[in-house]
Amino acid sequence: MRKALFCAAICLFALFPLGGCDVSAMTALAEISRPYTGEYECRSLTVGGEDRLDDYDYVRLTLSRDDTFEIAYREKKGKEGAYKGTYEMDASGENITFTVRVGFIPVHRTFPVENGSIFMDIRLRGKLLHAEFSFP
Repeated sequence: MRKALFCAAICLFALFPLGGCDVSAMTALAEISRPYTGEYECRSLTVGGEDRLDDYDYVRLTLSRDDTFEIAYREKKGKEGAYKGTYEMDASGENITFTVRVGFIPVHRTFPVENGSIFMDIRLRGKLLHAEFSFP
């Protein structure tokens, strides 16, 4: 019996490197589970202070597990389109950075994330485009 316990203890300690486990090197649970991935609906869309959401059947932001995103839309007039790129959520979950390629140049934009909603403010032809995306 003692020999079996001794062997079990040796096997258990063999699983751990000498010096202990480095907890700081472990990945955070939020990074593993990626609770922010999924499809977000545009809840507010203004350009120069003018509401433009009624011009669209839908505007959706999809964050995929492979760190890619897509903003897809369909206008009421039937025109459809999409923008694609990559994204990175910061460790605190308070900011998200989107990267798109314009020719060979990567363009990065960082936006705040509050209570699971993403708030985008972009200058577009001299006007402020404001969009809010949240889970349906």
